Amino acid sequence: MQKRQILINAIMSMTQVAVTGGILFVLYRFLLKTIGIEQLGIWSLVLATTAITQIANLGLSRSVVKFVAKYVARGENENVSGVIQTAFLSMGIFVALILTIGYPIAKWILRLIIPLESFPSALAILPYAFLALWIMIVTSVFQAGLDGYQRIDIRSILLMGGTLLHLFLCFMLAPKFGLMGLAYARIIQNFIVFVSSWILIKRYIPLLPIFPIKWNKKLFKEIIRYGMNFQVITIASILYDPVTKALLSKFGGLSMVGYYEMANKMIIQLRTLIVSANQVLIPVIADLKERAPKKIQSIYLSSYQLIFYLALPLYSLIIVSMPIVSKLWIGRNERIFVIFGTLLAIGWFFYTLNAPSYFTNLGTGELRWNVIGHIAIALLNVGLGFSLGFFYGGIGVIIAWVISLVLGSSIVYLSYHIRYKIPLIELVPKASRIIIIVCLIGIFSSFIINHNFFGYFNTITLNSIVILLFSIIVFPFLWSHPMRKRLMEWITTEFFNRKVAM
Repeated sequence: MQKRQILINAIMSMTQVAVTGGILFVLYRFLLKTIGIEQLGIWSLVLATTAITQIANLGLSRSVVKFVAKYVARGENENVSGVIQTAFLSMGIFVALILTIGYPIAKWILRLIIPLESFPSALAILPYAFLALWIMIVTSVFQAGLDGYQRIDIRSILLMGGTLLHLFLCFMLAPKFGLMGLAYARIIQNFIVFVSSWILIKRYIPLLPIFPIKWNKKLFKEIIRYGMNFQVITIASILYDPVTKALLSKFGGLSMVGYYEMANKMIIQLRTLIVSANQVLIPVIADLKERAPKKIQSIYLSSYQLIFYLALPLYSLIIVSMPIVSKLWIGRNERIFVIFGTLLAIGWFFYTLNAPSYFTNLGTGELRWNVIGHIAIALLNVGLGFSLGFFYGGIGVIIAWVISLVLGSSIVYLSYHIRYKIPLIELVPKASRIIIIVCLIGIFSSFIINHNFFGYFNTITLNSIVILLFSIIVFPFLWSHPMRKRLMEWITTEFFNRKVAM
């Protein structure tokens, strides 16, 4: 049953990401036409600024996943209920306090990074962005509880529904209210997801009261100890986006912020398509640590080989597809968008490779190297971003961000291999080495074709040819890869054979 549920969770997580990505594509194209790229840049900066206040969540949502899984494995339902209620009450009160204190600080930051003529628009939506953030943070406790029960599939359905609702609300409100309409849409979406999440988690924990009222000091100490370690990670990662956008605004302008927001959002969404399937292992690892810890390393190696097999062609395809994405999404071949997307794809590829070691560390509670990796990324981004931004403008800022991602994330997977005496050569799986070569051939072929034939064909025709050529080069090697065969056998065994047996 557990293997089948893991597979269902992985498929639903990937489905959620695919659906959300498609919705974001439609939403951002709609917003470009409705409010324009600079207004979109303002919205992006406000969200990035308010995100800083997520340091107030104390890392408790991650703690909930681990400790719900732990107490479910032990059959201690009273403690499961106690973890949910204690985390909700702690986060709700503390986050509200931090948001109240952080509001004038957020105003001050926005005044520094947003042009004077755009500041009133940003200030008008700031309170609504704070309220939406508070609702989202406390909702994460209930969603983490579902993850702890290994019902990530249910959480994925819930979030897909919320994203569809948000798209509908933006269609209704943005044309009439502009930026304020986006703020209204976000609050309504988050509130409905909040109520739905509470109803769903209560189905699995009947001991939960209608309103969380029980705060357990002993459980709080346990989850806060784990949570505070994770909180350092949260603080560092929260600073990534605001720092990058602030430096872009300073050295490149609001339009560059808007194009970065679109390119980064697209790539992160596609990255999540892979990582979300891997993330389902956190409660599984937490469960195995209680029942069968010796199985953890074999799960890690299989997970890493799978993510390498999926990530390499995906990010290569992103690089190859950037011109046609620009044409379809923005309406023209926007050079800055294409450059940003290409650079970000390189950085996020290397960051994605740390997912198996990162999530395994979360499941076992060994967070030290996760913390060090995130701190390194944050510090490198600030130092390199300012230096390269000063000399090379907005593109320098993005190059600095990519370097930071590559170097910082490598700390996590290198340390994992060294700590558990796994040969470093395993970071480049033997079965996938030929795919590295064919993906590089596909990328360089696309650059040559775009360079030599630009002007002879329209953008869509030329890039359709490029993508087709890339697929012809890469697909046969992906199909013959042993990982593809293992995946098909797993799916067949867990679904079709099981159904026949029934």
